[in-house]
Amino acid sequence: MNKDIRTIMTFKELLNSVTFEEVAPCLLHLHPDAEGNLKWYKIHFDMLRQMTPKHHDDANSDVCNITMEKWREGKMILDAHPMEGDLWEHSLTKEIILAPDVEATNAELAACCIWHTSFYGFVDKQAQECLRFDEDDLDIKDRWDDSIYNKVKAMRYFSIIRRNGGHVPTLKELPQSKKKELIKQSKEYFWCISESMNNTKKKRMFRREFMGYYYERMAAISRFIVQAIPALGDERNNMSIEQLCGLFKSDLFSPETITSYADEHTNGAKYFCDLLEMEDINTRLDRMVVVLTTGEYHKELTEDEQRLCKLLIGNCKSSNILLATDPSLGRQVRIDYATFNLKYPLVK
Repeated sequence: MNKDIRTIMTFKELLNSVTFEEVAPCLLHLHPDAEGNLKWYKIHFDMLRQMTPKHHDDANSDVCNITMEKWREGKMILDAHPMEGDLWEHSLTKEIILAPDVEATNAELAACCIWHTSFYGFVDKQAQECLRFDEDDLDIKDRWDDSIYNKVKAMRYFSIIRRNGGHVPTLKELPQSKKKELIKQSKEYFWCISESMNNTKKKRMFRREFMGYYYERMAAISRFIVQAIPALGDERNNMSIEQLCGLFKSDLFSPETITSYADEHTNGAKYFCDLLEMEDINTRLDRMVVVLTTGEYHKELTEDEQRLCKLLIGNCKSSNILLATDPSLGRQVRIDYATFNLKYPLVK
């Protein structure tokens, strides 16, 4: 065993002993399929390093055991248990205990641990959505039923959009190309389970699947619109709620929200620039709308923020940048962005 590795240390101490540049190649060696998500692992790593450890009495365990386990094709690989399912702030307090046959560097141990801690999501928003704790006040009898859950969420967002003067298209107003796609998705799932059903039940089940896909799409778009609504009132922006609702007419739509985790030596915009230069943050579609939120109001974008916008937009046919301010961010930056396909730009 490497002499500089302690058999007992906390996860927080382990993370503070390495850099992500040291961890990344170890992560790819342990799990090659992580390559497309390196940017997210870096965000997860930086988030954990800035988080304050806090013990929770109801957690799975106060320790993390690192062992050698048989993996794919009989390969022996490092394993960390239990790390999945506990709150991250508690996981940071866990003592790392190495099995006698474990020989690994701190970077390899850290790579193993963050692979497990990111199981339900890389950041808090993703984990909450995965475990469906982000909408605890929703009146949902079965929040694990996708069709019901997405419908309840969508209807809530619809209400907010309408109160702000926006138009939510009806099912009849859905673009024909999208309607055909949703029908195809529903059929692909439906015909796998419908052989023994009578016609009445088949129709009911098909409609249920179709509406499930419909509300999943509408919830994703309307949620992004709701997130962007506060920025519409900023004097620096020139987009209306009617134009923003043009997203409902999109064919393909992919939203994301990311907050930076810059340390005291840099700022959120530069943090994102370095991240984007390491690896594209999203597969680009034809168009993009971005809500760039900073901790401090300023009339014009800084050089780092201008560079960030250029990197985000890339080769998109058109883009719209909305600026917003949230003092609680401090030096950090949040980007809410969506890439989408649409015949015409949102603002002509």
